[in-house]
Amino acid sequence: MLDVSNLHTGYGETRIIRDLSFKAEAGKVFALLGRNGAGKTTTLKAIMGLLPVFEGKIRIDNRESSGLPPYKMAAGGIAYVPETRDIFPSLTVRENLELAARLTPNSGAAWTMERVLEFFPRLHERLSNGGNQLSGGEQQMLAIARALLMNPKLLILDEPTEGLAPIIVRQIHDKLQELKQEGLTLLLVEQNFGFATSLADQVAIIGKGQVVWSGSSEEIRADKETQHTWLGV
Repeated sequence: MLDVSNLHTGYGETRIIRDLSFKAEAGKVFALLGRNGAGKTTTLKAIMGLLPVFEGKIRIDNRESSGLPPYKMAAGGIAYVPETRDIFPSLTVRENLELAARLTPNSGAAWTMERVLEFFPRLHERLSNGGNQLSGGEQQMLAIARALLMNPKLLILDEPTEGLAPIIVRQIHDKLQELKQEGLTLLLVEQNFGFATSLADQVAIIGKGQVVWSGSSEEIRADKETQHTWLGV
């Protein structure tokens, strides 16, 4: 589904990511792990077309995607939930969802307004509330629901548990597990080691702008030395 090959990217003339490569299989969960500042969010932004690709290639579903603008990535079935969530605070929950639903085909769509509200019942209860009236967990649910309304083939999530209470973290975990079971491909950046490795099939660790370790969740959970060296676990 996603093939990142020898990627170089960054901000201005500064290269944060240098010669980074990994592959995420369709229908699986792939987690990018690393310490703060390692370049995980930078990598996601480059994949989404929010940052330039200086060198290397990004292929999605066997199609060259390097350098495409974000709106073309979204139109191609890539949905992005940023760490900042970026919901519209002055719009209601319903209005936030309706904006995304307008971009969805009227017939045959797997994810509709009705289905995302069934998937996240709390949002149904808060339909008339403004985005700025939601808790952090509710905002995250809204951000994911809005992304699902794009009916993506690849869902990218940046730190979905950031700042959330443990009970909400468990709820988000369960929902992402459901999406995994339905066969949606997920690319996950997450500081919560247990959360990430309990969901992910494959893991890559970024350090100093490159992939320094890759393997299965089972392998990284057993590799205490790598956890300590590159993740501070």
